[in-house]
Order: sequence, then structure tokens, then C-alpha cells
Amino acid sequence: MSDDVDPGRVRGGQMTDAEIDAYLSEQGTGILSLADDSEAYAVPISFGYESGRAVFAFWRFRSDSQKIAFSEATERACLAVYDIESQADWRSVLAFGPLRELSTKEWSDIGALIDENAWSPDLSNVGPRQLSIVGYEMEIEEATGLQRSPEE
Repeated sequence: MSDDVDPGRVRGGQMTDAEIDAYLSEQGTGILSLADDSEAYAVPISFGYESGRAVFAFWRFRSDSQKIAFSEATERACLAVYDIESQADWRSVLAFGPLRELSTKEWSDIGALIDENAWSPDLSNVGPRQLSIVGYEMEIEEATGLQRSPEE
């Protein structure tokens, strides 16, 4: 850290469970970290959220998708969600838990949850034979969060 940066400006405070829950409900995008033994794989992801779980739409462009392979091998995933306005105004949450593929019935039942806060790319130029969607759920077993606002 350079000498002209005040360490007090970058210090954050612990978020409460209610603040974490509200933050994940409003965000909708993050980084999903997966692992297969000692090999890591991180994916920018959009998600739907309700207390205790996050749901994802994996856009599969190929049958040998690394995202799907790593999701199946991962015992405990990490979802990192953050936003940064400045050194004195930021929030970040790490949520941990197992992943599981959703059945077609479950996937159709959670469409509204995805629509509430997930972001979806425009894939209209991708042919239907080149794209499939797989739904996954992460049961959130643990979540931690830090925040800093100008008022602190």
C-alpha cells in the first residue's frame, strides 16, 4: 500500500445476516468458484436468490462444457458477489455451499426467482442447436460479508 493511502479509508465492517440476505437479493451477478481436486475454475455468473439458496442458469454451448464438469466435481462452491463505488464505499459477500443440478420441473418452477434479479445475456444470434440451458442450485450453508460506506 502506498504511503499516501489512509488505511482507515479501506477498513470495512462485518455485515449482518439480514444485510447479507438483502444484498444477495438485490445484486444478481457474481463469480462462482468451482474446484476439481487441486484444479480451480471461476465463472462470471448471474443468479436468482432467496434466503438460503442461489440458482443459476448455465448456458451450455458445447457438450463437453468445463462449467458443467467442474460443477459436478465440486463438493463446496463459493459465490463471490461485490460492488465497489470507491475506497470508502463498497460491499462484498462470500457464500459457500454444495451445488446440484435442477430437474426440468424444478427449473420451470424457479423462473420468477431468476427473473427477479438475475441478468441474462442476449444470445439471439446463437443457433438453438448450439445452446442448451442447465439449471443449478447452491444451498448456502455459510455466508460472510464486509462493507464500508462513506458514513462509517
